[in-house]
Amino acid sequence: MTVGGPGNGGQKQMNLRTLVLTLGILPAAGGAAVAQSFPEGVYLGVRAIGSFAELDDVNPNGFGGTLNIQNDTDTVAGLGGVVGYRWQGIPLRTEIEAGYRFRFDLDAQDVGAPTIDYEADVATTTVLFNALLEWRNESDFTPFVGGSVGWARHSSDTKRVNTGTSAKVSKETDEDNLAWGGMAGIDWHFAEQWSAEFAYRYVNLGDVDAGSFSGGDGVDADDYTSHDIMLSVNFRF
Repeated sequence: MTVGGPGNGGQKQMNLRTLVLTLGILPAAGGAAVAQSFPEGVYLGVRAIGSFAELDDVNPNGFGGTLNIQNDTDTVAGLGGVVGYRWQGIPLRTEIEAGYRFRFDLDAQDVGAPTIDYEADVATTTVLFNALLEWRNESDFTPFVGGSVGWARHSSDTKRVNTGTSAKVSKETDEDNLAWGGMAGIDWHFAEQWSAEFAYRYVNLGDVDAGSFSGGDGVDADDYTSHDIMLSVNFRF
């Protein structure tokens, strides 16, 4: 065997070219994989919300007796839609989220002679702006934290029942509020244009007014607060 012969030199040159090409291809492939995991641009999503909610500081208005709160906490379901944008060059997503939360049951009593029962069914419409800071990495899972701010409208359908005479009166009212909150979660990019998002959010949806009846009596609450568990599916263009 000849060491350093022409055939061996050609083999060395071929190995060197292969090494250079390999080193050039690997970073490009790695960059492509990361880019595929983090596509920038517009996305649309649907969001399911499970909420553990509370009406804080329920207030009696025009009561002749004492306040007895029968129920001021509830589990509430909601649905929403999202239009978002994932920014290139900075680890940021921004969203407009529109949602509807189904009935929260508030039950309070004016305990006197007779006792007056107030049962309010509260539904809430929201439009929120979300800003989400992402921790981008080479996996398909992207943790994030962020905040929400926007508008909430509480629509209350309240029944006033005189337990002595069984007389019933109903009233519908709307209350507009500033809503704000903070959130954290993880986004799973499970297909080329699809991702699934799991997140927790604390949100304050503002005051609730269950309405005043002809005698000036009624109930309201200072804050509607909610601990949201959210599951979203997003399509990226």
